[in-house]
Amino acid sequence: MEKYNRKIELSERLSAVVSLVPMGGKVADVGCDHGFVSVYLVQNGIAERVIAMDVNPGPLSRAKEHVDDYEMEAYIELRLSDGLSLITKEDGVDTAVLAGMGGKLMEKIISDALARGLYLPTLVLQPQSDLMSFRRFLRERGYVITEEKMVLEEGKYYPMMKACYNGARREDIDYETEYSDAFGPCLVADRNPVLHSFLLREIEKFEGILTEMEQKRGRD
Repeated sequence: MEKYNRKIELSERLSAVVSLVPMGGKVADVGCDHGFVSVYLVQNGIAERVIAMDVNPGPLSRAKEHVDDYEMEAYIELRLSDGLSLITKEDGVDTAVLAGMGGKLMEKIISDALARGLYLPTLVLQPQSDLMSFRRFLRERGYVITEEKMVLEEGKYYPMMKACYNGARREDIDYETEYSDAFGPCLVADRNPVLHSFLLREIEKFEGILTEMEQKRGRD
């Protein structure tokens, strides 16, 4: 289902994020900013309904302008909300999208929802930091990462993931688990080429640091 001819175009990063959203459900767009993701989800028939939320009035006002401009008022509801605090079970949300935030902030948002008994079936996540601890957090809270993508945009690497709730908390740690937490279980299994590029860059960076340390030691 496609609505209206004037299409929203997303960046490569956000296009990869929305590609992880399951088709046909109701989505909470957390930290919706300008609202383009919300509009895109409805325009392209990915979501039947969207609740677009932001903690700040300014971004939410911009989102409302775009929702009105694209005539999406019947499909997108806007809420001034701190994370998922204004989402309840009665809203019937299937998927929450959280993109462009730090990993620790995402942990807080998800933890607060779980503390209220809100176990959303699917989370689509693009954390900007603390990736290893964030992946560990998910599995310790009963979420399993089922799909991952990674893009390189304007010189920066962006990993993203889809996590589904199954209630099986995995707190055990072994080498394979740590490896998956560090680099992404699906990215590693798929031999993701962007992850490969990222790792090569990291190797080059650390080799440079090691060389500099050895040179300093030689001068001492």
